[in-house]
Amino acid sequence: MFGKSQSIVLKNTSTQETTVVWRVKEESVTLIAAACGASEMLLDQLLTSVFNAMIMAVGIEELKSPRNADRLKRDLRICYPILDRLLESADTTSSDRAVTCSDLLGLVEVMLCQENHILQNLLDAWAECVDSLYAFLMIRGRVAVATPSWWSLHSEEKKLLALLVLQDGTCTASDIPVFLPCKSPAVPFRLVVCMLMAGVQVCALCGPSPTLTEVEHASLQCWKGAVDVLRAAEQCHPRNFSSSIQLDTGVMGLLLVDRQTGKFLLSRNQKTDAGKKEARSLSGAHRIDVLRTFYHQVAATFMNYYSSETSTEETESTEKSTMSIAQETYWCSEYHKCHALCHGSTLLCVLYASAVPIHTMRLITRRTLKFLTSDKQLCW
Repeated sequence: MFGKSQSIVLKNTSTQETTVVWRVKEESVTLIAAACGASEMLLDQLLTSVFNAMIMAVGIEELKSPRNADRLKRDLRICYPILDRLLESADTTSSDRAVTCSDLLGLVEVMLCQENHILQNLLDAWAECVDSLYAFLMIRGRVAVATPSWWSLHSEEKKLLALLVLQDGTCTASDIPVFLPCKSPAVPFRLVVCMLMAGVQVCALCGPSPTLTEVEHASLQCWKGAVDVLRAAEQCHPRNFSSSIQLDTGVMGLLLVDRQTGKFLLSRNQKTDAGKKEARSLSGAHRIDVLRTFYHQVAATFMNYYSSETSTEETESTEKSTMSIAQETYWCSEYHKCHALCHGSTLLCVLYASAVPIHTMRLITRRTLKFLTSDKQLCW
């Protein structure tokens, strides 16, 4: 019999093992996940995200003591698309699926535009108009800028809020009650979203006021002169960072993660001279899949890269224990190489052409990390 928390590994005739994770939350909700090629840590994080999505939809009290099972099922329908995206996030073996912004569990995807410092000032002014401390701007499904208070939210909350906005991406304006799993699991906020232009939404967590009509009016007043800036920022997609940063031609893609703030940047180099053999063998989607796999199976485990959910005491203990552990690691294959560099809470994984020497990879990775994190206009 399973207890409240259990994990097992099933052997089969294939080369991969099936991991099954069983968790009981609040003594009322049982969650089970099973997957081939996924670690127990990844599935445990998946179940945590699933339960947090349920809290966001109905609140913790309704999950602890449901008054009506049928009504609870209906109320949870709002999070079904989010659950689908979370399941995609835990898929580390499929190479032909569509890549979405939910590729990494518990982390929100960002975009580093050259215009971010301008957008930050506009967002701060708009947030003051709608009387909200928690505001963020999304461009093509990625967070461009946000207020300091929004960044201070738990990484799970930021991730789920971004996914909820994507779910209603075609609405010109929406007002959705949401519970924050960590900050306010019993009392709902209002998630107010206004579409500024196709693919661009400005969002805020509000109290009982202002009304949606008032928020729409404030959005028109604050953002009416920023159309050109927004269009210029949108041009960063799908590269997801400023064209002013030129990557080495041997770089085929990169993944930049900051666990402390709960964000990541995922990109592929569209101007690579990686070589015809590598270019044919690795499509854009395949490059991103390789980076995700490298992150999940090598960098996050081998480098003991702790998650943002870890307690302060555990983090301090982990930091002490990692002092003697390598801060770099790499993979080599026939068509590509991967290199990861950990610096503080930031981890950069870079996909290279197979012809790039290992010592050159190290130099390029260090230089790329400096370019992406030191430019104040990009707001990393």
